[in-house]
Amino acid sequence: MGRLARWLGTELVTWLVAGGALVLVLVLFAPLVVALVVGGAVTLALALGSWSRRGRDGLARRRGLAAADQMTGEEFEDWLAILFRAAGWRVRHTRVTGDFGADLVLGHGSVDEIVVQAKRQGRPVGVAAVQQAAAARMHYGTAEAMVATNSTFTPAALELAASTGVILWDRDDIARELLAPPGPRAGSIAG
Repeated sequence: MGRLARWLGTELVTWLVAGGALVLVLVLFAPLVVALVVGGAVTLALALGSWSRRGRDGLARRRGLAAADQMTGEEFEDWLAILFRAAGWRVRHTRVTGDFGADLVLGHGSVDEIVVQAKRQGRPVGVAAVQQAAAARMHYGTAEAMVATNSTFTPAALELAASTGVILWDRDDIARELLAPPGPRAGSIAG
């Protein structure tokens, strides 16, 4: 119930204004009753979608890394996508197979900025993931490449990432950057 109260407090006015504006526009093209019904229904659907999305974002954050350790690789990618969206990134999934070394492409606006290779593993991630991310950066034409894992990285992966400029996020980085309560972050994604 607390989440509903916070949502109502922060977004209700916005949705009422947007719904009123929609009804006013619809009145120009349809009778008042039709405009009220259609405008109200569209506004309600959008507002409920917004509330649902916020709920999924919060659930993903609350599930934490212990849940990530039990996920499949695909579930881990989806979980990261939700967390990156909640952090303000535009997220695009690549194809499941033939993804050219990237699972997610992050951006702001219409600019793709970072490719992400997601690795849900029970052991440290090796150089192959770093190689894939570096190649994906070139293929997708992004400025940055990242490997994000629920685990850690091998010394060889750390060395290759340092020489290729691939950003490595282990479980501690994910916890700090994506699972911490929303608010100002000390660093950037390249941290």
